[in-house]
Formats: sequence, structure tokens, C-alpha cells
Amino acid sequence: MTDSLPQPRTTDPAAVPSLRWGVIGTGWIADQFVTTVTRNTSQRVVAVGSRSLERALEFAEGHGIPTASDSYEDLVAEDVDVIYVATGHLDHAVHARLALEAGHNVLVEKPMTPTVSATQELISLARHKGLFCMEALWSLALPRFDVVRQILQAGLLGRIEAVTVDMGEYLVDHHRAMDPSQGGGAMNDLGTYPLMFANWVLAEAQVVAAIGSRHATGAIGQFIALLEDQEGRQANTFTSMLTNTPSTGVIGGSEATLILDGPFYRPGPVEVRFRDGKVLTHDEPRIHHEGLFHEAVEVARCISDGLTESPIRPLEATLATVKLMEQARSLMNDPA
Repeated sequence: MTDSLPQPRTTDPAAVPSLRWGVIGTGWIADQFVTTVTRNTSQRVVAVGSRSLERALEFAEGHGIPTASDSYEDLVAEDVDVIYVATGHLDHAVHARLALEAGHNVLVEKPMTPTVSATQELISLARHKGLFCMEALWSLALPRFDVVRQILQAGLLGRIEAVTVDMGEYLVDHHRAMDPSQGGGAMNDLGTYPLMFANWVLAEAQVVAAIGSRHATGAIGQFIALLEDQEGRQANTFTSMLTNTPSTGVIGGSEATLILDGPFYRPGPVEVRFRDGKVLTHDEPRIHHEGLFHEAVEVARCISDGLTESPIRPLEATLATVKLMEQARSLMNDPA
């Protein structure tokens, strides 16, 4: 038995080239992303686009971005190496396609799109163009998740038998998040994380049961999805925008259990508890969304290495998660 957990192998921001980034969208996640990327890396955000010139100029001034545009067509005409798509869920497909058609590598906010067909179309276009494309599921680029990745690869937990993961944040007062006409609801805003986690650990598991409750807006406010693979291994996922929950992730194996203290999808500790009572831990600062910069570093690393997909979030894995989302929606009778 090992005496310590592996150290994360995340890339040093100074070890990758400084790419020129364009950003489509000026909302909360775009602000968080640009703030942490410029503070922690040498990546350069040189252009931003919004439907409002006033908003684009305000965002550009706030972040020291030289070019602001109220036209996404103008934005993708800029001299950039990669475009970060940070618009609403229902706009991801059209804006990522616009960037790809213009010949740009793309990082697309999660979920890449809410449907299998639209996601597959983007993947096919990126592959046809030979361009880098990645879903911005930032958790998988974090040091914490690389420790888990190595633990799973080494078989330290024994045979994986079960995954339990929950994610709950009170978002009732967040208009867009609860607006079904904007793709709001628990599935798109939060559900990607638990379903990604279950799929990451049990890649062959499928949704066998799902139930959701609707908010007054008509959006699914919370849901439970149960997954199982052909070997009988199971995952229990719960997502809510109606209440705060511990938001922990647990992987149960025959030899040990791995626990990600909440919020499981952000930077934080990893704990492995063995059946004989031994406990091993990895700790790291809980820097919350400051850790978003790691995904930008991963994009720069891949592009500089000539890769069109990231090994930490390959396109087939993105597609697999969207398939689980569709399976759950079908069982809940919830259109995307």
C-alpha cells in the first residue's frame, strides 16, 4: 500500500506560449475567466465581442482588452489564436461554429451544446477543419482532479463499485439560470458537473432512471439521475438549483473510498480512506473560480503541441456526457 497520494502534474503557466485570445460574451463566467487568466498566466485576451457595443467597451476597459466589438462576425475576423465562447447555453453552437468557420481554435463553455446532434455537428466541423476544440469543463484541468486521475489509473481504490455525487446551489433568484427559454434549468447550469463526474469514473454507465421537479418558471429546478453499467456498478447523481447542498463527490472501491469535499468541482482536498482505517490526503488552496486559469493553460499546451483535442477532456467524452443529459431529459420529459 502506498504511503502518499500522487502529486498533481498540471502544467506550469510559464511553460506554454502566450496565445492571443478572443472572447465571445461578456457575462459572469467570461469576467471570471478573463480575470483569472490575465492574473495567473501570460495568455493575452486581445478582443471581446458582445451584442451591445456599450457592454463590449465596458468589458474591454475593465480588463485592458484592446479591441471591443458589437458584432461576433467582426470578433472572429480578428487576429487571434483561439476563441473562448462564453455566451448562453443555446448560443454555444452557433457562436462556436462561427469561430470554427473563421478558422479559429475554440474553447466552448459547458455544456458545449445541450443536444447530442448539435454537439456532434461541432465536433465534426472542428475535426474537418483540423482545429482545436474543447469544452470548458474547467474541473478536469485542476490539480485536484489530476490527483484523482492518477489514483484511478493506478487502481488504488480497487474495483470501482459506486459513485455518489451531488451539486446544489440556490439559484432561484437568478433570472437566466431559471429561464427555460434561455436554456436555463438544473441540467444545463449545474447538471453537467455531476453527470460528467459519473461518466468520468464509470465510462460505460447509462442513465436508467431520472426524476425532476419543475420550478414555477417551467424549468427543472432539481433532478436525480441513476446510472448503471453492464457490470452492475452504479452512480447516484443529484442536482439542485433550489437549495445549497454539500456538493461532494465520492468514489467507492473495493479497497478504498475517495472523497472530494464540497464543492467537488472546484480546487480543494482529496481524501482516500482505506478499509483498514488508513487515510491519505492531498491538500491544495480552495481558490474557487480563481482556478479557471488552468483550463486556459491546457488549451495553450495542446495548441502548442499540435493537438486538436485535449486528453483531459476529449471530444468523445463531451459527447458522452451530453448523451447522458439527453437520456435523463427523456426520462423526465424535459426538452433541451
